[in-house]
Amino acid sequence: MFIFLITTLTYVGFQGILSLGMNLQWGYAGILNLAYIVSMAVGAYVAGVISLGKAQPPSTFYVLGLGLPFYLGIIAAIAAAGLFGAIVGALVLGRKIRANYFTVATLVLAVVLAQLISQTTGLFNGSEGLIAVPQPFVNAGLTYNGYQASYMVVCLILLGIVYVICEVLRRSGFGRTLRTIREDEIASQVFGHNIFAMKLKIFTFGSALAGLAGALIIFYVGAFNPAGWSVSETIFILTCLFVGGSGNNIGAVIGTAIVVTFFSQGTQLIPGFQNYPELIPVLRNLLIAALLLAVLRWRPSGLFPERIPKYDHQPPAAAKG
Repeated sequence: MFIFLITTLTYVGFQGILSLGMNLQWGYAGILNLAYIVSMAVGAYVAGVISLGKAQPPSTFYVLGLGLPFYLGIIAAIAAAGLFGAIVGALVLGRKIRANYFTVATLVLAVVLAQLISQTTGLFNGSEGLIAVPQPFVNAGLTYNGYQASYMVVCLILLGIVYVICEVLRRSGFGRTLRTIREDEIASQVFGHNIFAMKLKIFTFGSALAGLAGALIIFYVGAFNPAGWSVSETIFILTCLFVGGSGNNIGAVIGTAIVVTFFSQGTQLIPGFQNYPELIPVLRNLLIAALLLAVLRWRPSGLFPERIPKYDHQPPAAAKG
């Protein structure tokens, strides 16, 4: 039970960072980015090849292999995912296309990139992916339980830092402007806001947070391949947001904790399924889908609806004389 608790809290840590990044894009600016999980994959792959040593042919093939410390891998993952988000945002957000077409475009991008990475062996070892990624703290003399607990603390601390940053952003003038863009782009343009620049900034920052989560995931698991960034993973993150309440940072974190604890990790404790491990992912997906439908039907604003700061709806001051 101790390991289950530690593992669950670790997953809440990096999944919570993913949810907060998605909340910036969808909850703040209304950008439904179904290629969001690709930013996480970019972070994971870059962190992996930064930290891995040179590949040993003919078993594996990948670029770089610099053998650098894990914290440099995390920094590189954030930078690479942010750059990826900036490039994608510059190509897609600047086009005057309807929101539903934008969503389809990002979905197509996610599928195409997954196939490209799977078939390109020399980049990140194709469909086999990266394996034996060095894990941090392994040389610190920690026991297995001590290592798991230490990594959990790191993930939760980073989640707390990201949460504070997102809260500061939400309360800032930039955050308020993003909400006006989400509600009415035309009205925002009338008031002189650069819609493209605002969206590109939040798109890039949200992607960078996904890269941070990707780095934490690959260092925790020690491996990563294209199966870990299917579109269903983006749906999982959206479910966390819808359950907690999109546009609300605390809702994003609590929603993630609920979905991860009771629907993702919790399914592994169901008696009788341990002998049929292939049924666990199927059951997990069915339960998460049912949860998403139930929330959309009976609680569309989530358990913790978006909080509108008082200064967002104060009446204007009376005109003088």
